Amino acid sequence: MKKVIVNMSTREKRYAVTDNGKLVKLEMMTPNQQSLVGNIYLGKVTKVLPGMDAVFIDFGQEKNGFLHRDQLPSYQRSKPDPSATIGKFVRQGEKLLVQVTRDETGTKGAKLTGLIELSTEYIVYIHGIDYVGVSRKFADPHSQRKWRTAAFESKRADEGLIIRTSMETQDLAMFQKQLSALREQYAEIHNKAAALKSTGLLYAEDTFLDSIQREINAEEAGEVIIDNFAGFKELEERLSLQSGAWKAVYYKEKQNIFSGEKVEPQLERALKKIVWLDNGGYLIIEETEALTVIDVNTGKYTGKAEKEQTIFETNLQAASAAASQIRLRNIGGMILIDFINMEDTDHRRKIIEILKDESRRDEMRSTIVGFTELGILQLTRKKTSPSLSEKVTEVCPCCRGTGKIESAETIAFRLERELMEHRHQDEEAVWVEISEKAAKALLGDREAYRPTLEANLGMKLYITNLEGLHNSYVIKRFGSIAGIEIAVKTAER
Repeated sequence: MKKVIVNMSTREKRYAVTDNGKLVKLEMMTPNQQSLVGNIYLGKVTKVLPGMDAVFIDFGQEKNGFLHRDQLPSYQRSKPDPSATIGKFVRQGEKLLVQVTRDETGTKGAKLTGLIELSTEYIVYIHGIDYVGVSRKFADPHSQRKWRTAAFESKRADEGLIIRTSMETQDLAMFQKQLSALREQYAEIHNKAAALKSTGLLYAEDTFLDSIQREINAEEAGEVIIDNFAGFKELEERLSLQSGAWKAVYYKEKQNIFSGEKVEPQLERALKKIVWLDNGGYLIIEETEALTVIDVNTGKYTGKAEKEQTIFETNLQAASAAASQIRLRNIGGMILIDFINMEDTDHRRKIIEILKDESRRDEMRSTIVGFTELGILQLTRKKTSPSLSEKVTEVCPCCRGTGKIESAETIAFRLERELMEHRHQDEEAVWVEISEKAAKALLGDREAYRPTLEANLGMKLYITNLEGLHNSYVIKRFGSIAGIEIAVKTAER
């Protein structure tokens, strides 16, 4: 059974989605991390990029957003021509209605569209594009054709409509009511934009409870457990207005709800670099700004069959686990999975089938490109928000994101070179603060290199310990022997 476990008792709001007790998705929202996806703004074009057929747009945030030519209503209305340059459709300084489709991540600003999308449980309304789509999950093909025809007959030339699965059991009156409400909502936003003199927010969509509502809409039945009474009453009221066998439960225990529902241990595992498989194999997951690499290893698994079968069995488990981890960690963009090399092409085909089956459970669209000549599987996953690791971690001040720090020897020899730049000056002594391991590398075993170093420098060397997790040093001061000794003694008190 699907459960949505909601933690709203503190400033950081979180919800976890579990399927038969297994954590499959986690979303969190801190006061300064609220997603902007779905928000609508009045923006201003700050720079036109003809070489990229795109523009940068100031929409009131710290970083300007990026909008491609294909996302402009003016381009869509012009019978789209791939050779048409963006300068024909937009100019610098122009004000545009824009919507965020992907939050800013790393050094990249938010991704924007001028095709404004609004939605209800039954319909998705897109202003600025001539398009009709009907959910592929309709049980009856005849019903699918009926709603496609109804959408084409009801829409205007500059409107796009997507009919959701939940519309299949509704009547035409409900469809017209929903469409009218969405048109009115768009008109209100457009009028509000006309009254604004500068860039700013017009409509904020993605609230925390709305995100939970989308999880509920995705399944016919399930349970929402929440530790906030006001949130519980709100969800209870929402559930009373819709069909389906969902129920809301108020969590009253003192223990944190994520711990009580056994989510916290699974969350900790989701942040680890190594993920163990049931058969003893494991994955190594490396996220970078450009792409994510997942490496598959047999680990402790040796198998009871021949080599090719052992490799295939490990890769089967790895494919399912990789798909789950990609969804759970919200990894987007380019993804490479380095499966253990398989010679059997049928085995490769089955691996691709597993990934495709798993991706159907993911609300984010994935594209399986296939295996390269080197046996690496390529896929992409739509990215609309930072990954889990981006949300809950920050760059290490020691290694600056590389996962490594400079060795004690590197630091020691760098200090030696810097000191040599001051050799044979008027000063009698130098005082250096340096980490213990780097000091040992500088002076050698039992400080055997000290006499040679001091002779080369032409001054006496005083060293005190620099506390910290990484290897480093600070040259505190040069001066007379008497002056340095007093300074060192004072520091050591």
